[in-house]
Amino acid sequence: MSLACLRSFFLPALLASTAVLVASFHLESVVGLVPCALCFSQRLMLGVYALVCLAALVHSPAARGRRAYAGLALASAFGGALLAGRHVWLQGDPQVVDGCHLPVEQVLQRPLGEILQMFLLGSPDCVSISWSFLDLTLPEWSLLAFLLLAAMPLSWLVAYRFRKRAMA
Repeated sequence: MSLACLRSFFLPALLASTAVLVASFHLESVVGLVPCALCFSQRLMLGVYALVCLAALVHSPAARGRRAYAGLALASAFGGALLAGRHVWLQGDPQVVDGCHLPVEQVLQRPLGEILQMFLLGSPDCVSISWSFLDLTLPEWSLLAFLLLAAMPLSWLVAYRFRKRAMA
């Protein structure tokens, strides 16, 4: 596959993930929304997705490497979708999470096990709905973004599989 074809996949994926990251930072700094633990985890997965796409663009690997980069991008998008799905579920059933609200600075001073639990399973501040657009909350928009970002490497991997069969 040519370099142009590689860039035609990873460049739009990088730009889309960067746009979502910029939007999340805009909502934090300009609109004033305070991100919860799951929001930080989703941002981390989005950053991993963007870094994988950037690495693929810079590295310009052969076919096996392209599949590996697409697989890593798909895995990070799927992980982000799982976190966003958990966030949507928590907002739908707020009694699931109990505990007290803590600022992120105080959370980071806790033991590593508690930090991981908060960042993967959520905390009480994850259940509050503080913003919506077109009747979708921020975690629902995040889930939609991750699913669309996951569709990009998935479609490339499926197309690669069919091209490989057609050539055989």
